[in-house]
Amino acid sequence: NMRRIVDLTLPIIEGHWRYGYHVTPVKTHANHDPWQNVTYHLESHWFTHIDFPLHFDPEGETSDDYPIEDWAFSDCLVLDLSYVGDNTAITGEMLEKANEKYKDRHFDTVLIRTDRGKKVDWTTKEFWETSPYLDESGGIWIQNYHPKVVGYDFPQDYEIRNIPKKKKGDPIPQPVHEHVLKQGKILQIEYMNNLWKIGTDICRLVALPLNTQHADGMQIRVIAVVEE
Repeated sequence: NMRRIVDLTLPIIEGHWRYGYHVTPVKTHANHDPWQNVTYHLESHWFTHIDFPLHFDPEGETSDDYPIEDWAFSDCLVLDLSYVGDNTAITGEMLEKANEKYKDRHFDTVLIRTDRGKKVDWTTKEFWETSPYLDESGGIWIQNYHPKVVGYDFPQDYEIRNIPKKKKGDPIPQPVHEHVLKQGKILQIEYMNNLWKIGTDICRLVALPLNTQHADGMQIRVIAVVEE
């Protein structure tokens, strides 16, 4: 048997229009320091990351409440929604149809695959502004399926595209976060990539965030392990 590893994680890069990630040298070889190291400016929900309920619920669970042995290594179902076009709502009915041939099994992790990053460069504004999204019925479907973890390769709530334009106090309805994260207490992995490279509907998934305490979210490295 051959084992193939597929990295499903975005690179953490400087100069992204939406994320202010930057690296500040602390010690450098150029400065004749004895070693090199840097400081990162990095928010907990930039690039590929995991959401814990505290992100959306003041009383919500944190990283402390989700020991990795319960969820970080799992059998994973990839639901293929790659046919969905720009600005199109993914409904509960569409998810149900994608799950049809696996309805007799339940998976701890479900990934929703639109191939967004294959169609549109993830570094562009267009990636967000014309993306497909889940409508409320899609969020309810995930809540009812109740995986431990759900992952997306697209901005799953419609309003995510508008966040940079919002002023403090403006409403930002996000029904998927509401149903999945806040009510369902299901972990969300946002902004995954390369789901099309898995090449199979079922794989093993390894998803490891940094071991920060009391976290509302954190960057995460996610890989698919495919046995061939």
